[in-house]
Amino acid sequence: MKRLYISILFLFIIGCASAQTDPPMDNPKMQNIEALKIAFISRQLELTPDEAQVFWPVYNQYSNEIHIVIREDKDVLDRDQKVLDIRKSYKEQFTKILGPDRVNRLFEAEGKFRQLLIQAIQRRQAMQQNRSNRGMDQ
Repeated sequence: MKRLYISILFLFIIGCASAQTDPPMDNPKMQNIEALKIAFISRQLELTPDEAQVFWPVYNQYSNEIHIVIREDKDVLDRDQKVLDIRKSYKEQFTKILGPDRVNRLFEAEGKFRQLLIQAIQRRQAMQQNRSNRGMDQ
């Protein structure tokens, strides 16, 4: 089941990897990636419906704050520090909802999702490169 989920995730992300420069909220591909992220995190945290109802509004606020910092702050060290500060400031709220063990799993799940997304994009780029190389050989 896990392989099937990851395969579907990769296939979908591969389709989304060629996203245009639309703002994230207006871009259906980015919305779909966000939906996959929500499903991935929900599965990793094993959220109950009651927990999800409380967790997702807090997480969405947290995520929006991080996205703003990432978009606006061009200095890498300042940006990383601000993201870390946001994560620390939300840790207590997340702990009240999830407990300390699942808060750690949340932050790990975010990292795993980013890794999966990067790998899918790299695979898509490699496939596109192989196709264009084969086209040149003919």
